[in-house]
Amino acid sequence: MRRIRKAYRVSVLGYDFESTVYARTASKARYQVYLDVSDCNDDVTFADIKVRRSNTEDITLPNIPDESSRVSQRALEKLLHACGATRERPEKCGYREHFYCNSGNGDMAELVSAGLMISSKKGWDKESCYFYATPLGQQTALALCPLYRGEDFAWNTRAGEKA
Repeated sequence: MRRIRKAYRVSVLGYDFESTVYARTASKARYQVYLDVSDCNDDVTFADIKVRRSNTEDITLPNIPDESSRVSQRALEKLLHACGATRERPEKCGYREHFYCNSGNGDMAELVSAGLMISSKKGWDKESCYFYATPLGQQTALALCPLYRGEDFAWNTRAGEKA
């Protein structure tokens, strides 16, 4: 099941820029901007915030690959961390691709055997190394990302699991 992250173009009266905000509704986009702007400007009201739907900037998240069903949630959490995914800034997923830890880490071994990460075999010492997300691993992380700020990861929609 594909998920779509809805985009809205927002501007604030008295500010010279527009920005893109991802939210379920225009009202939630307005409120998100209000919280961000009112921290530094107490005079901003909801009426000062203009919100327009921007379908062209929507982000369609990929389907969750079947390979993720063979991996524990704990291991997938490591993959998400490696790819920079957070609940607070889900749109940042994919800005990085690595995880540094003990080369014998069980979670990493799960991810490597599922084809979601590869080992560099090099690290700062003999017991550690970098693990890198494969293209399939990056796709999996993006598919599991929350749609919007503050939401949970898509654990309940993983392949092989009932929603």
